[in-house]
Amino acid sequence: MRKLLIILALLAVAAFASDPRLTVLGGDARLLVNDYLEMWAYPGTIGDYEFVTGTSQSANVGDGWFGIVDDFGGNTYGLTINHNTYEHEILFSPGGWGAILSMDFNKYAPNDTTRKDIEIGVAWGTDVPLFGDYSDLSFAVAYDKMSQDVDTVETGTSDIDFAASLRGHGDDFFNLFPIITMGVNINTNEMTVDLSLQTTKFILDFGAGHNKKVADRTNLVFGVFTGLESRSFGGDYVDEDSQMWITIPKITGGVEQEIGKWLIFRAGAVSNTRYYSKGDFNDFLTGYTTNFGFGMHWDNFAMDATISEGFLHSGPHMVGGNANGFMGSLAATYNF
Repeated sequence: MRKLLIILALLAVAAFASDPRLTVLGGDARLLVNDYLEMWAYPGTIGDYEFVTGTSQSANVGDGWFGIVDDFGGNTYGLTINHNTYEHEILFSPGGWGAILSMDFNKYAPNDTTRKDIEIGVAWGTDVPLFGDYSDLSFAVAYDKMSQDVDTVETGTSDIDFAASLRGHGDDFFNLFPIITMGVNINTNEMTVDLSLQTTKFILDFGAGHNKKVADRTNLVFGVFTGLESRSFGGDYVDEDSQMWITIPKITGGVEQEIGKWLIFRAGAVSNTRYYSKGDFNDFLTGYTTNFGFGMHWDNFAMDATISEGFLHSGPHMVGGNANGFMGSLAATYNF
């Protein structure tokens, strides 16, 4: 669900982190606690944070983003630029709940071609006394439309997304349980005047997570998920067979180790096994990735980075070019 804001107090080693930390620890914000990136999974936590941050990413990942969140008169306000594929996001929380409004608009009009792309998303969240000590609950809806007019012939695509997520907090080993996320995406592709394709995607997953210190200087973060994804087709391709993926299971997470008062080493991995079915065809797909990174913290200032895979596998380039740099992405955060 490309455009959707998808949809925890026991912390770990680094209280305020960033995209590089999330990348190394498995890339799932639902497993984070006391880390500002959890706001985009559960906007009800917006009021817990006040910070300014900037993230710089490598060229093959995309541009970085900037954001600031602060308290004014008892309400929490925030603004981000170039985050989550949106040019602008506005964050707000009066204390009991939180919401994020995301917007993006582009117009491209060379010669006889006009292209417009508009995106808007709204996410809302709060906490409820449902599972364990309490539960984070979030809902999100997003709309994305791209239209292209070439010599008065209009084509384009549109996406409508809905999502909901629930995460319980407790004191057991799986202190994040249950974690339930559901999403629906409806994509319409007007390929020509007389030819269109509609794809409906449904996603549901269920899991449990752990985010706690296992020693004075060591924090362990991981989650285990199982779920399904289905795609069905309509429009002018009504005979297209539906597709289904079943996750059995996905395991994600990592470890953070304090090396000194200001330095933290991180390592993480993601393993995903999925069963795929389409008509009479079926198979198993397995994927596995690893990531490494580090954090440097001084009082309220933190700098986090991923370690470039090329640097680890091939070493640095001593002369010429800019490949195989030590850091793949870098973020700096100041906590007010």
